[in-house]
Amino acid sequence: MCRKVNEMKLYLVYRNDNIDYDEYESAIVVAESQEAVIEMLKASLEETHGEGQEEMWGNFNVTVKEVDLNEQKIILQMLCAG
Repeated sequence: MCRKVNEMKLYLVYRNDNIDYDEYESAIVVAESQEAVIEMLKASLEETHGEGQEEMWGNFNVTVKEVDLNEQKIILQMLCAG
């Protein structure tokens, strides 16, 4: 009897709208699926900031991209210019 092994994947998540102060812009998440990524972000947001704070993630108007781990690349690089 074969047991299906849940394979975790790496995802880059970023907002599709404008970001303001005290809002999330992006995240790197390990999960089984893109749907699980969103559920994890929602749970984390509620745990950290309470219910009704979806605007901190742009009401989850986000892009979720699976990261191919078979090639060398920079996943996230941020510059805070001033």
